[in-house]
Amino acid sequence: MNFQKTLVLLSALLLSTPAWSQTNQERCGTPARDLLVPPNILSPSDCGYSTNSPNSQYDPTFIYEIPVVFHVIQNTSGSGYLSPSQIQDQVDILNEDFQAMAGTPGSPGTNAMISFRLATTDPQGNFSTGITYTTNNSWFSDSGNYYNTLAWDTNLYLNIYTNTAGGYLGYVPDFPQSGNLVGSARDRVVVAYSAVGYTSGSYNLGRTTTHEVGHYLGLYHTFDGGCGSSSNCYGTGDLICDTNTQSGPTWGCPSNSSSCGNANPFHNYMDYSDDVCMWEFTPEQSNRMRCTLENWRPDLWDAPQGQEVVRLGSPANPDAFRPGQTRPPTAGQVWDPMVDHTAFMPSAVTDMIAISLNSANVYLAPYGTLLCERPFLRTFTNASAGTPFSLSIPAGAGGLTFSAQAASMDSAGQLLLTNALDCVISN
Repeated sequence: MNFQKTLVLLSALLLSTPAWSQTNQERCGTPARDLLVPPNILSPSDCGYSTNSPNSQYDPTFIYEIPVVFHVIQNTSGSGYLSPSQIQDQVDILNEDFQAMAGTPGSPGTNAMISFRLATTDPQGNFSTGITYTTNNSWFSDSGNYYNTLAWDTNLYLNIYTNTAGGYLGYVPDFPQSGNLVGSARDRVVVAYSAVGYTSGSYNLGRTTTHEVGHYLGLYHTFDGGCGSSSNCYGTGDLICDTNTQSGPTWGCPSNSSSCGNANPFHNYMDYSDDVCMWEFTPEQSNRMRCTLENWRPDLWDAPQGQEVVRLGSPANPDAFRPGQTRPPTAGQVWDPMVDHTAFMPSAVTDMIAISLNSANVYLAPYGTLLCERPFLRTFTNASAGTPFSLSIPAGAGGLTFSAQAASMDSAGQLLLTNALDCVISN
């Protein structure tokens, strides 16, 4: 994709000082959207690259928990080192901001019910602190394809790299909706080491990482596209209607700021304001991030262990377990959610997905899709009525999450997705 953008490279030293920022400089190196991409060419379009359509099914009703690995890159003189406590501070800040935790600087915002934790196992299943350390002068300068060597499976982990960030405070290489990023080694967040956690200067409260993770989850700058069109706020600008249009980024922390005939959203994490000035995502930004997790990063997240999750579907199917069954199911118990397709196909046969934890047999009839998250991913489609499929559960898979998504086929041969349910196996 051809991005036309002038990049202003600044020294790493200036990144941590109040003098950094201001005229003709960029706080964030995330590329602007390529507006030549036709709208709706990528699916699903609820939170597409060039369009947005907030739907209440994405509203926060349960927590998405995202495992994070920090790749700390330093040079041979030791610059760039970050302690585990600094990394944990940054993770705590992400949780404060994405969950609008009471008593924190992010409390005035929207609780998006998105949670972050340092990964406790690596891709091979070994114990991990969720932090790696690498010494390499070139990589410290954000040069070279370091991510090809260091990346953990980007479908399953949020990979955050800390170095000089190429002269920016931070960036992501592209948006998940671009269609060629998710799952590749270059899918990542890069943050200047001097802006991680609690530091000094104007960008001292960890909001750079909050801003960049916002991009990672599909949000654009509040000033994207300038004043844009107020009559088409889901198709222009930042694609969000509850963030006012804005002619350009906000610098510093003004007492007020306006453009495009309205107040600028300079308290929003997706502006360029000083960290002390930022404290919110809006409800529609929250909706878009959750939509991105469902549709563009479906393998990234889990539900916290023990939390019942009823995911998308119409009609809703909250009675996911039969009477008398425990929540969550225990190892060896039969989990047998019924999937109601009648809202879509009144004449359809009764469809059911049954997962037996005893024998690990999976039955789909007559059509369906089963997504099994870590440590394996299998998809079955267009199954014949009554045909069983077997899926072995690895030994010692305590806490494993199954996500079951049912589908029916209409008379035109299109698959119609309905209820999706999660089940956590505990030992």
